[in-house]
Amino acid sequence: REVKTQIAGVTVVSDVSGFGFKHIRVIGLDQIRCIAAFMTGSFPLWFNKIHVINHPRLFNVLFNMIKPFLNDRVRDNIVFHGNDLSSLHQEVCPELLPGDLGGSGELDNTAVVAAAKKMDNHFKEHVERALATVQG
Repeated sequence: REVKTQIAGVTVVSDVSGFGFKHIRVIGLDQIRCIAAFMTGSFPLWFNKIHVINHPRLFNVLFNMIKPFLNDRVRDNIVFHGNDLSSLHQEVCPELLPGDLGGSGELDNTAVVAAAKKMDNHFKEHVERALATVQG
């Protein structure tokens, strides 16, 4: 709904250090296709870059399952940094990152979380449409 964000896109930094078998065992083909649909245009937001940090080897299994459903643009915009925060800092200004990611910024996303909660029904509609797309 915010035009500037939809045009400029967002940069996501995802710390998946806690990802494990408990997560991967509950992910089926429908969920994989829904994630891929979400990332490739079923959701009205452009992902400029997605930075994945602290990913265990098991996360690569999930990514390899999702990869065939992603287009080249999305695949090329996902960057895996492992535990190397210096490579993350080359792509994302440390002043924008919280201290636990080697940054110096203050992370206060209270307003963003509140705004997202207000749009919960809007998000649910997009997820339902994405699921209908991949199941239909």
